[in-house]
Amino acid sequence: MNFFEHQLQARRQSKLLILLFLLAVTLIVAAVNFVAAFGYLYGASEIGLAAPAAVSDLGVGFFLPTSLVVIAVVFGATLWKLSQLARGGHVVAEMLGGERVDPGTHNPLQSRLINIVEEMAIASGTPAPPVYLIDSPGINAFAAGFSPNQAVIGVTSGCIELLSRDELQGVIAHEFSHILNGDMRLNMRLIGVLHGIMIIGLLGQALMRGTFKRSRYRYRYLDSDPARRRSAGGAPQTFLVGAALMVVGYLGFFLGNLIKAAVSRQREYLADASAVQFTRNADGIANALRKIRLHIGGARIDAPNSEQLNHIFFGEALSAGFAGWLSTHPRLEQRIRRIKPHFPIDHDPLPGVGVEYLQGADPIPDLSAFVAGATTEPGNLSAATATVAAGDVVELIGKPGEQQLARAVEIHRAIPQSLLDQLHSQRGARALCLSLLLSGNNAIQQLQLECLRAELRGNERADDNQVTQLVAQIAAMGGQLQRLSDELRLPLLDIALPVLSMIPVSQIRAHLRTMRAVMLVSQQVELRQYVIFAICRAQLLPSGDRVARHRSLQKVIAQVMIVTAIVARAGHDDEAEAEAAFLAAMNGAGVADMKLPAVSKTGIGALEKSLRELTDLALMPKMKLVEVLATAILHDDEVRIDEREILRAICEILDCPLPPLSS
Repeated sequence: MNFFEHQLQARRQSKLLILLFLLAVTLIVAAVNFVAAFGYLYGASEIGLAAPAAVSDLGVGFFLPTSLVVIAVVFGATLWKLSQLARGGHVVAEMLGGERVDPGTHNPLQSRLINIVEEMAIASGTPAPPVYLIDSPGINAFAAGFSPNQAVIGVTSGCIELLSRDELQGVIAHEFSHILNGDMRLNMRLIGVLHGIMIIGLLGQALMRGTFKRSRYRYRYLDSDPARRRSAGGAPQTFLVGAALMVVGYLGFFLGNLIKAAVSRQREYLADASAVQFTRNADGIANALRKIRLHIGGARIDAPNSEQLNHIFFGEALSAGFAGWLSTHPRLEQRIRRIKPHFPIDHDPLPGVGVEYLQGADPIPDLSAFVAGATTEPGNLSAATATVAAGDVVELIGKPGEQQLARAVEIHRAIPQSLLDQLHSQRGARALCLSLLLSGNNAIQQLQLECLRAELRGNERADDNQVTQLVAQIAAMGGQLQRLSDELRLPLLDIALPVLSMIPVSQIRAHLRTMRAVMLVSQQVELRQYVIFAICRAQLLPSGDRVARHRSLQKVIAQVMIVTAIVARAGHDDEAEAEAAFLAAMNGAGVADMKLPAVSKTGIGALEKSLRELTDLALMPKMKLVEVLATAILHDDEVRIDEREILRAICEILDCPLPPLSS
């Protein structure tokens, strides 16, 4: 199952989630109506009022208002929670009491975690998610967010202290699978749905608690006369209403957990399998699961809201007594057996892995066997020699394997530490985005730096000292980048952009305006510059869910031709070769006898307009478009850096994470 099929499956499960939600709301409405009717009949008979003899005698005038109120409360609570979560995955991390890990941390265990996440991000072709640490001894982790651009990864302190690098890598690969396969978005929607379903019980609980506190206050401080306390009234009735809502709340709790179990279990198996495919190390994730089983704290998370968020975790975050047919996760033994059928589940106790790492006994594994001529020297990067077919490019999207991970580890090692440290700060991340736009022509570069000074003073209202420091950093970083492999450009961006995503949107917009101004200094915008700008804009200002207006490439064939022509020319200096690549690609799109569009019609402006239209493609036409573009790139059996970057940028805009392609 490839990335696009996973996305379709996730959408089908979203429809199932909506159906289950509506069914749960119907049952809750019926339960509240029953309680309200019983209370009305009982209360009327107690005070001597005339009342119908049975619940069935109550008319629509009684049940309709109650039903509308319940529906409004449930849907309102769901929408309110979803609006909260729409701000990004960091909201979930903060609900659990998580604190963001500084990417430049000097804590060795946290630094190891950051390195693993950044390597996984480079291998996946996604921005490196911010990492949050939850102070809990259990071994657990989660991914949260509506899209890869908004995603965060959270881990417990027990996870980084008790797992080896291989085991931690397996856990993080599992979470990246949730990010790439659409599970994370489904889980976020599930949080909103569950909040709505359980809100009635929460209201009942609040009523009971408030009534109990007020009653104790009256009894102790207001009046010692029992007659006057009785005349105050209201408290017993309010308490009973709260108790009744609590009973309905238990129904909501049961239905909510039933929905969680129905949606989550199978996806955990799939994420485990994807993690093994990603790392090609079944022992890593199997050992992590075994350690959860043997650890006294298991995967339990002692944090607020862990119960309602249980379905997003790597392991069951609740106590063992909750496990069973309502559990959101398969049993640990079953997960281990699926990964490694003959794995020794109860083998030896937990070692002190955190101590082993600190003492140097838990090194980064040697992955050089996967990469030709691999090197660990910073600043150097060997040439990767493996090639892929056009169909393989589609299969790679959202499904990186061990070759991509090995290459990512090598890329990460090739980044000088001084540069990496700069990228972990907001100023350094901004400097990288702008330095990647600098021209190789010294005269144009000086004009760009002058434009930058003017933009920083005017557009961003920076003072002279800030302007001087940032411009100097950008110029120095630009010189450093020229000495590094071009293949590092996009991985550096993947590390830097999540740091920038944490600043206010107004500052992000100002930064993008500055980038555009610097890019447009030259009359002829280079494709390389546009790629950098397009990726920054796509990641920092994600467009959110779009309506799939085009369900066939034929509907947007003019735009497909323009984009394909640009990609074909990026990889072929000779116009005849570019036309041959273009024709081969368009033939794959089912269109024959097309002429390569003129250069004048395939500029950056035409590319931007075409991509805006192509973002509205449905999933399967998107898959076909990626295959068409890959055909153009691979026509000469060579993948240039410009071709890789433009394809990566297009996939980024289309929300299709593309791992690094080999040369």
